[in-house]
Amino acid sequence: MTARPIGAEVSCDGPDASRRCPESAAISPSLNSVTATEVRADGRADGWTRRRRNGRLVDLCPTCKPAP
Repeated sequence: MTARPIGAEVSCDGPDASRRCPESAAISPSLNSVTATEVRADGRADGWTRRRRNGRLVDLCPTCKPAP
């Protein structure tokens, strides 16, 4: 039996620290994306952003990202 990596999932951290994402959103990786960095790059193409909140980085879907 051979084990192969199946990839990574990146989910939305919600509109703020006290609320979950109302969509339960997760980035859909392409077939070639394996690492979290590659999956996040796929998400940026779909409108996802990465912000700093409370001293850490969070991933936000298009519904939860702050207005410009």
